Amino acid sequence: MAEEIPFNIIAHVLTKLGSSAIQQIGSAFGVAKELTKLTGKLDTIRGVLLDAEEKQEKSHAVKGWVRRLKDVVYDADDLLDDFATHQLQRGGVARQVSDFFSSSNQLLFRFKMSNRVKNIKEEVDEIVKEIDLLKLVQGNIVHREVESSWRETHSFVLTSEMVERDEDKEEIIKLLVSSGNEKNLSAVAIIGIGGLGKTTLAQLVYNDERVVGFFDPKIWICVSDDFDVKLLVIKTLESLSGGVVEKSQSLEVLKVSLHEKLRQKRYLLVLDDVWNDDFQKWDRLRTLLMVGAKGSKILVTTRNRNVASTMGIDHFPFSLKGLKENQSWNLFSKIAFEEGQERMYLRLVEIGKEIVNMCNGVPLIIKTLGAILRFKMEEHPWLSIKKNENLLRLEGGNNKRVISVLKLSYDDLSFHLKQCFTYCVLFPKDYEIEKNSSDVGNQYFEELLSRSLLEEAKKDAYNNISSCKMHDLIHDLAQSIVGSEVLFLNDNVKKEKILDRVYHVSFYFMQNINWKDLKIKHIRTMLKLDEYAKDYSIRSTPIPNFKRSHVLSLNGIDAKKIPKSIGKLSHLRYLNLSYNNFEVLPNAITRLYNLQTLKLNDCGDLKEFPKDTRELINLRHLENDGCESLTYMPYRMIGELTFLESLPLFVIGTGSKVGRLRKLRIKKLENVRDANVEFGEANLGAKQYIESLELEWSYGEEAQLGEDAESVMVGLRPHRILKELFITGYGGRVFPSWMMNGGLSCGLPNLSTINLESCSGCQILPPFVELPHLKSLKLQCLEKVEYMDYCSSRGPFFPSLKYLELERMPKLKELWRRDLSPTHPPSIPCLLELKLTNCDELASLELHSSPLLSKLVIEECHKLTSVLLPPSPLLAQLDIWYCGDLASLELHSSPLLSSLKISDCPKLTSVQLCKVREEVLQQLLATAISLESLSIYIIDDLMTLPDELHQHVSTLQTLEIWGCTHLATLPHWIGNLTSLNNLYIGSCHQLPSLPKEFRSLRILKSLTIDDCLSSLEYLQIRECPKLTSLPEEMRSLFTLASSSWKSRNISARSGIVTPPFSRGL
Repeated sequence: MAEEIPFNIIAHVLTKLGSSAIQQIGSAFGVAKELTKLTGKLDTIRGVLLDAEEKQEKSHAVKGWVRRLKDVVYDADDLLDDFATHQLQRGGVARQVSDFFSSSNQLLFRFKMSNRVKNIKEEVDEIVKEIDLLKLVQGNIVHREVESSWRETHSFVLTSEMVERDEDKEEIIKLLVSSGNEKNLSAVAIIGIGGLGKTTLAQLVYNDERVVGFFDPKIWICVSDDFDVKLLVIKTLESLSGGVVEKSQSLEVLKVSLHEKLRQKRYLLVLDDVWNDDFQKWDRLRTLLMVGAKGSKILVTTRNRNVASTMGIDHFPFSLKGLKENQSWNLFSKIAFEEGQERMYLRLVEIGKEIVNMCNGVPLIIKTLGAILRFKMEEHPWLSIKKNENLLRLEGGNNKRVISVLKLSYDDLSFHLKQCFTYCVLFPKDYEIEKNSSDVGNQYFEELLSRSLLEEAKKDAYNNISSCKMHDLIHDLAQSIVGSEVLFLNDNVKKEKILDRVYHVSFYFMQNINWKDLKIKHIRTMLKLDEYAKDYSIRSTPIPNFKRSHVLSLNGIDAKKIPKSIGKLSHLRYLNLSYNNFEVLPNAITRLYNLQTLKLNDCGDLKEFPKDTRELINLRHLENDGCESLTYMPYRMIGELTFLESLPLFVIGTGSKVGRLRKLRIKKLENVRDANVEFGEANLGAKQYIESLELEWSYGEEAQLGEDAESVMVGLRPHRILKELFITGYGGRVFPSWMMNGGLSCGLPNLSTINLESCSGCQILPPFVELPHLKSLKLQCLEKVEYMDYCSSRGPFFPSLKYLELERMPKLKELWRRDLSPTHPPSIPCLLELKLTNCDELASLELHSSPLLSKLVIEECHKLTSVLLPPSPLLAQLDIWYCGDLASLELHSSPLLSSLKISDCPKLTSVQLCKVREEVLQQLLATAISLESLSIYIIDDLMTLPDELHQHVSTLQTLEIWGCTHLATLPHWIGNLTSLNNLYIGSCHQLPSLPKEFRSLRILKSLTIDDCLSSLEYLQIRECPKLTSLPEEMRSLFTLASSSWKSRNISARSGIVTPPFSRGL
């Protein structure tokens, strides 16, 4: 197992040594020469790192040399941190030098620091001496910036990388759904080497609609190396409940909860990436699970055939094969080449096909190698990979050789990306890593994603990737690189594994760990992954034990008080104190000058911040969501924290000044009295990093109304970079000029999300329709607003809007005024979801040109009388609830509509459906109360009228059916439609005859049969006393051989049209 080469940390230390601040303080402490020599030695070492990286694979001596190097470099980094921190504590170099001899503490500090410098230099000298012994040679290290493999506007090809596995999927579904259903629990296994796509195949099966319909509930668990029965039960319960399960509970208690959730239910449990071949563990789990209904299944993915044998599966395990040759090449070429490049680089295509043939059809290897070669249009890198010895020996599917091939992608990374990649080992397999919002973080994320070193996990509402995972084989690769330096702790890890060279530790809830017994004084990262779970085990550990930590999680430890000793952790960059119960933060925390992130989320008892919070001069992120007891935050902290990028909540105390506001959420704005004075220095318009701004006024007696609120809003104009704007409780009568007329689209052109809530005084809304990038608009409790905007012909309404929600707008009459002619209807071309709730005065809803609409929800719009929807080819869900006056619904061209729910709409009497599925018609008929008019157009899968129509037999007066090309029969109960007086049937070419029950339609006044009955041979009309003529179109009934009628008002003189081949009348 190789050691990770400390490229980045050495570069970081050398940068610090070269800074003027360190050089000045070195002179003040008399260690300048030693620091200069240390710089030279480290620079020499840096020159041989590339050679050491290559040779350590085969040399234990070089590997040991790298390990010792990392230890001393970490010590040097901490030393320089202490120098810099001391300088800040003393208030700068000048003051430090003048006070140097006046304090015995200073003499002691100087002595300690001099000794540390000397010791580190001696260790570095020894490491330099070994360079020649180990025959390490100098190489040219070129610092490479991140060069993304993707163009800025290029969407990831992750979707196109999906490999077709239809045959394999069908086979697995058959095993799950069609076999073993006589047993309470049986198992199916998918086996194959790492990277073949076992997990992807299982996901395809898991989400298939047949599996969804057959099993309820479904549970997905990533097992990986740790087959701990209790932990698996906890994960199962969390999946079933969607919440956090208290992990300190006994297995017996957990079993009771598990049985309550699964008893007599046919469930599917997916255990992904199983390695356990211990029969006793498997038998214990199976015993706990034997409570479901017959047909319950466990689906297992594994690389180890012995696992399947241990499970005692009912079938031979499904052995997943590699991709076929053409599939492999298609996958590789999509990644390695841009469109059209293959024709330009025929030699690279030739080499590429040879490389692909050596990949044994393993998708992960194919994607990884394609990503390495993307945009490399010279032959050399392609030939280098082709000749790679691990790729040449890949035949046979050895997992270690697969990992060795994947390491080529790691070797191709820049130094800082290597560090970022290996740091991800802190997150266990299948853990969802949230995407960082910073520009650099995004760049790193996208680069690792493009190289298949990370893979997409979730997308946000705007279809952007919001989190990622690491493939289990890639995780194995990263773990093999970092060795024992990074450790994921759990209750099963023996304390002997916490070695001196472990620097980074992550953990979930730990019940059986005694932190005092662990060697944690040298650990630089202590990361708790379960943000919410309470964990009291770490609480007893003395804070000074974490003195070398750069990352420290103390969230959820039920702390009532934070000790002053927290101020001694001078190296901290990240501190998480969320979900605790303390009321105040000690002022000692303001001595953490290197701190960049401080998390205090859901510290519900926290009342105020230390007065010297402004001393945290490097703070970038201060998270305090859920700190609802906060009454005061010192305004000067905002003015002087010049690097601050995010602050979810800022509370303005009575009589306070805001200063240089760098804010995202401002609460209690009613306490601002003189906006010009208090916000003049804030100058939000100059804060170019603020992308999300929340402005909140209190309700009730504290509310700020009229001109007072308006003057405050004028002073809160943000920078044009703003993307999200949330306003709550604004009491002004009008919105400020920067939101009205051209001020919005010109001044804030990048807005993508707007939420307005409880702006009770405003009647006219800003022109949101003009915003070019607005994707989400939510309006709530706007009591005086009657229209969203005027109908305009200047362009499409909301050119980018995807989500529109209007809630509790009691005076809203229509979405827009209809001042223009009907030839200029408004359009919302990108709208995906529309929700209307409690809009009491809304009389009608008519949408035009919303071709992407997929979801429409209308609730408690009591005066809504009609809904007219344009062709909506992507509409999948339509819900209409508690609309008491709704009388008419027209729905056109919605072939994907699968969910139609109509409830408590007692006046809905007229429905027109066009190009929907039969099941939609069935849902509507089942939920409507008393239909009077029903029009059915072009429902291709309709073969007969659904039985649900029968419940409207006493009310239905008009029935129109047209273009239903597969309609073959009409039901016998059609004669029970006692109120039917108009019936139209047209272009239903498969309808051969009308049922005899038609004679029971006693009050039928109009019957039209158009372009049907193309095979009619016999026509008889009887007892129709008011029938005086037959239509001209009867001449086209060429198949009619015989016809007759008995009606006293029809005679040969009545203009009767005789069919051409009829034998008699």
